[in-house]
Formats: sequence, C-alpha cells, structure tokens
Amino acid sequence: MSISINSIREAYRPLLRQRQAEIQLDIDRDGKRILNEKTSRFYAKRLLDKTDIVDIIITSVAVIETMSKLDECQWTVPELYEGLYNGIGYYEHSFHIDLGKVLNSERERDPEFKNEPNERFPATFKAIDGHYVRSEAEQTIDNFLFRNGIIHAYEKRLPGDKSIYCDFYIPPRNQIDQPIYIEYWGMENDETYLEKKKSKLEIYQSEHLQLIEITKNELENLKAYLTEKLQLFHFQFA
Repeated sequence: MSISINSIREAYRPLLRQRQAEIQLDIDRDGKRILNEKTSRFYAKRLLDKTDIVDIIITSVAVIETMSKLDECQWTVPELYEGLYNGIGYYEHSFHIDLGKVLNSERERDPEFKNEPNERFPATFKAIDGHYVRSEAEQTIDNFLFRNGIIHAYEKRLPGDKSIYCDFYIPPRNQIDQPIYIEYWGMENDETYLEKKKSKLEIYQSEHLQLIEITKNELENLKAYLTEKLQLFHFQFA
C-alpha cells in the first residue's frame, strides 16, 4: 500500500469533521448497533467510483472512532485500523492507482506548501507505511514508528503558524495526553536551514509542545533513544 491512514486524515480534515458529525449508530430490531442509512451509503455499493475511495476511508475512520468509544466494542482500535489498512490496499490494487501520489498532487497545489523550503528536497523516499519522506534518515524514523505500532503523521502544520511543518506528529491517545512532535535535524551547516530550525524551536517553546529532537548521532541507536524520550512523555509501546 502506498499511503497511510493518517496521511489521508491530515489531508482531508474538513471532510473528516463532516463525517464525524454525521456518524450515528442506530439500534436494529435485534438490538444490535448498526450504522444509520446515511452513513452506510458507500458500504451498500457493490462497485465504487474512484472518487468514492477517499470518502469511504474517511467515513470508516469516523466509524472506528465512534465504535472505539462503545463499552461493548469487541475489537481494539489497532485491530479495526488494520482492517481498514488492508482495505486501502485492495482499493489501490482494484483501481490501479497510487493514493500517495494523489495526496502529494493535492498538497503541491496548496500555495502555502509549495513555497516551503522543504520543497528543495522532494519527498521521494517511500516508508513502509506509504509515507513519502525527504531523506533516508526520515525513512528510518518513519519505519521505526510504524513497526512499533505508533500512529503518526508526516509533516503536520505546527500550531500558530500556517507555513511551518513538523517532521513527525504523534497524536494524543486520549483526552489527557498531549501530542508529541519529532524533529530530525540533518543539515547543521546550512544557514537557511538553521533559520528555519530556530523558527520551529520558537514555536515549540511558545506553544509548550512536547518535542523529541533527533540528530545523526541518535540514528545509530534509534530504538533505545526514542524509547527513553517517549517514556519521558509517559508513552509506552511494545
């Protein structure tokens, strides 16, 4: 599969919010919880158009979030997402499309993103989960997060500034936790890069964000380093 669920969530946040507002679980005659008719419109189709694919994924994400809040839910969120993840691969195979390229094309048309300094380094390195990243180092970090079951997004806008993106974003797992941001500093001898780094660090400090910084030295023992840093933010993983 060429794209991650989180990439689709981040690229289509307005659509996700719309679907979250629509999702309802009705009670059928046998007392089972079922999706209301409006939500079920995609699932009733035997054939899907290409334009339906992203919408059905977003709808499924909203359904999973709703189901996970039910006391009687028999599945864990990772199990539900695994089924959806496999479904995306099926859609790509059936329609002979690469959703990663579709999302990259959408983002390239965003004038704010097109002017980003990172565009000097195209996202051509493909991680296991389908993210296209800008270096082998970021590929290593992304693969580590995926292999350890850590839900994450790549290049999410930082709070308070619409033109600056983090490298990696780990969303909060509940209402108590805060998100965790990860930055890889790979170009310490470039003045333009150092200016951008300074701007980023100012945002992290002013917004009181939880940040993990990685350099080339930490890549050599990434698991031990990230395990220690994540534990400081009370984040546990297998």
